Amino acid sequence: MNKKKLRILLDTSFLLPFVGFKTDVEIEDAIACLTHHEVYYSDLSLLEAVWKIAKVVKKDENIEVIVEGVKLLEKTFKHRKIDANSIEIALKMRLEGHKDLIDNMLYGLALSNNMMFLTVDKELEEFVKKRGMKDVILDVTRLKQEYC
Repeated sequence: MNKKKLRILLDTSFLLPFVGFKTDVEIEDAIACLTHHEVYYSDLSLLEAVWKIAKVVKKDENIEVIVEGVKLLEKTFKHRKIDANSIEIALKMRLEGHKDLIDNMLYGLALSNNMMFLTVDKELEEFVKKRGMKDVILDVTRLKQEYC
């Protein structure tokens, strides 16, 4: 087992539990492993999380839970802004056929900043491998087996 401290960028799925959105057990289990690592989030993931949650928010109390969750994220993890290099990588990926621009920018952000990108997106992982791109994708299984 490798106890190396990683720099990890979280995909949107890993922010959802913090803002009161129920997710898969595998995601919740992975979050428990993050305490050993330097963890980052992006405003892109936060925006995407709020888009998902806004569809189901029905009461003011739910808004308070979301706001408190965002405050917890800000205290717990480090913030990383999107940069020009990340956008360049994302747009090239889009031209090569991967249409999810947010995932592309998050991958680019991780790559540009020497981070691993923790995601459950198998399509992105396959795209990166098929194109021979630098594999900075970290899936939940690998995180738990090698770095937890």
